[in-house]
Amino acid sequence: MVKAIDSVTRAMHVLEKLQKTSPLSLSELQRCTGINKATLLRILKTLSLSGWVVRSLSDSKYSLSSSVLEDTQPKSQEARLAEAGAPILNELYQTLDWPSDIAIRDGERMRLIETTRNRTSFLINRSLLCRPEFLYSGVGRCFLAFCESDERSDIIHSLRKLPNKEGKLAHDSIWLSQMIEQTKALGYGVRQVSYYNHRSVNGLPLESIAVPIRQREGALLGCLSLTWPQGGIETSQLEKNILPILRDAAIRIVDNMP
Repeated sequence: MVKAIDSVTRAMHVLEKLQKTSPLSLSELQRCTGINKATLLRILKTLSLSGWVVRSLSDSKYSLSSSVLEDTQPKSQEARLAEAGAPILNELYQTLDWPSDIAIRDGERMRLIETTRNRTSFLINRSLLCRPEFLYSGVGRCFLAFCESDERSDIIHSLRKLPNKEGKLAHDSIWLSQMIEQTKALGYGVRQVSYYNHRSVNGLPLESIAVPIRQREGALLGCLSLTWPQGGIETSQLEKNILPILRDAAIRIVDNMP
């Protein structure tokens, strides 16, 4: 009589749980499968290397890959962008030693969908809950400059309704036009250093730039940013060394999308 392979059975059990409920953390998977931690980690590593499972950088949760779900439960563009960006953000952190984010538009603000902020200690806010504002953040300015004109008009219209500092600034048409044109000319968005006095844990102002993530046909998907404490990167090296790396990473993220 042919015997069943226990390891394959356990792997299939993990895949079944991820198909029903996803994403799941390691502890959640351990609880719902009953597989011990060491074995579960080996299964997840094998499934990840085989392209069946992906792990988020920001919350370390596991889910089925887009390629597995393509014909049954296709992932949203947002989920596919985050999945494609995760290995690229990992490479960026290893290369530049500063955290990166992928952000998309979420109404009148931007929203992070993947990040390596949790790998650094200088940032106070290191979670995906951060929702950068359009007129002060690098990702917001980048998105505003490189999105289609109709979407830009919609964003500005929404911003002007806000009863806050940003809403007031959105009514300054001259400043707004200059900021957008300058961002287009640079090819990247620059964070306002005094952005609500956000600082590192050591009290240093934060600096950040963001480049657009665009599909081959030109449609804007989101923005890729890099953040560091003031003085962490020399101005002379920014466009010469850092910017080409970010632009190349943005292209590779799109190429990686399922």
